[in-house]
Amino acid sequence: MVRRPMFFLQGKIIHCEEDSQAMKLFFSIFLLGLLAPQWAVAQQGTRIVYLVRHAESASTAPDAGLTPAGERRAKCLAGMMKDSGIRQVYVTDAKRTQQTAAPLAAALKVTPTVVPAKDPNTLIKNILYSGGGNILVVGHSDTLPFVIARLKAGAIAPIGENDYDRMFVTTIIEGGATQASTLHYCGSEAASSATAPASKTGKKTAGPKK
Repeated sequence: MVRRPMFFLQGKIIHCEEDSQAMKLFFSIFLLGLLAPQWAVAQQGTRIVYLVRHAESASTAPDAGLTPAGERRAKCLAGMMKDSGIRQVYVTDAKRTQQTAAPLAAALKVTPTVVPAKDPNTLIKNILYSGGGNILVVGHSDTLPFVIARLKAGAIAPIGENDYDRMFVTTIIEGGATQASTLHYCGSEAASSATAPASKTGKKTAGPKK
């Protein structure tokens, strides 16, 4: 006696030879059950990371705050990034990075995570493996190239002393990063604010320390 293949669907015994449509439905449901969790994990693991240097500051001291030009750049950054799906914000223990991220964090109601500048490995781990939406990283001219290199997102040109408008963008997919792209943000607004207006005698007042 030849046994015909059969399976159960909604409490009924279905003979494969008798109902090919039911067979197709069964395997469709079966494959969906297998692939859906993997697809969900892949979606959660995909996010865009935006990395910027802190805005213009009065000095390089740890407690140095932003200059008026830096404050304007921070507000400009917030206006630009408010619809970018940012769910995580990382800053260092330097006041100037925290002030740069503050307007956007306040607008999005996100509490920035402080990772000391001397602990880039923790930051890299968080970027690669923490889910929950896109990420903004506010760092320093010497930390950003290192972080991007360790993410294997390529090498970037050195960030100059007065270079504040560069933004690096990479996408994290299943624990790996794509090649970082370089953008320039809020250049005209911050540049015009950073230059002090000339006095009536034609001389410019001294600018802030870098």
